[in-house]
Amino acid sequence: ELPLEDAFKAEGEAKVVRALKADEVLELLEGPRKQTFEAGTRVKGKASSDGAVGWFTAKDKNGVVFAEADSKYYACTSPVAITDMRDIRDCKVLRKLGIGELFTIEEGPVDEPDAGITRVKGKCIKDEVEGWITIKGNAGTKYAEPSTKHFCVLQEVPLTKLFPSSKSGDEVRKLAKGEAMQVLEGPREETFSPETRVKVKAISDAASGWITVTKDNARPWTPYYKCKVGAPMHRALAEEGAEVVRQGGGGGGPPVP
Repeated sequence: ELPLEDAFKAEGEAKVVRALKADEVLELLEGPRKQTFEAGTRVKGKASSDGAVGWFTAKDKNGVVFAEADSKYYACTSPVAITDMRDIRDCKVLRKLGIGELFTIEEGPVDEPDAGITRVKGKCIKDEVEGWITIKGNAGTKYAEPSTKHFCVLQEVPLTKLFPSSKSGDEVRKLAKGEAMQVLEGPREETFSPETRVKVKAISDAASGWITVTKDNARPWTPYYKCKVGAPMHRALAEEGAEVVRQGGGGGGPPVP
């Protein structure tokens, strides 16, 4: 089946009028026209929820964004304590966070003018310990910064084994909205070749719209043929024993429908 769409631009902006079936005859109304695409973005990542690994599309060739860098994930740039209370004068250290350790922000950032520091309430990825963390000290020292290695899924998107979105291999699973993905490779730009689009009308029901034409899904067709050499015209499909209606001539006369 081939989707018949109501607009020139395919995917995302066009709605499907109906599905065209094999052997349907179409009248050309407009085109062929080339449709070009912007570069997409693919990322290899690891799901924080279950450790599933694969490639996912952050932005597709039509500009639709499926995932984006998530600023709620922070990585420690210096060793820093996580405490049970926000006030550093009245708190207990729960443990120390090491360089590179990740946590998510649950509250803040909050500036502490008296101490000259900035604090956030965070949740450690490693052991889910929750508490308050200083991300900026009174001398300007940064103890943690937003991680550039995490993406948040904005809408459902497949997680696949291979990089090319057109030949992505087996699907690992679907990523759900709100999932966090740790970046293992990328983001990598993915380019796309132009596609040929034509506006057509179905002979069967006059439904009209745009289709993408490839060498495998559609070909030119005519209801008329011209005999190039003499050949008999039979009344039945099977040639053997079929009655000859008349003899077709070669090179002359009107086309035979």
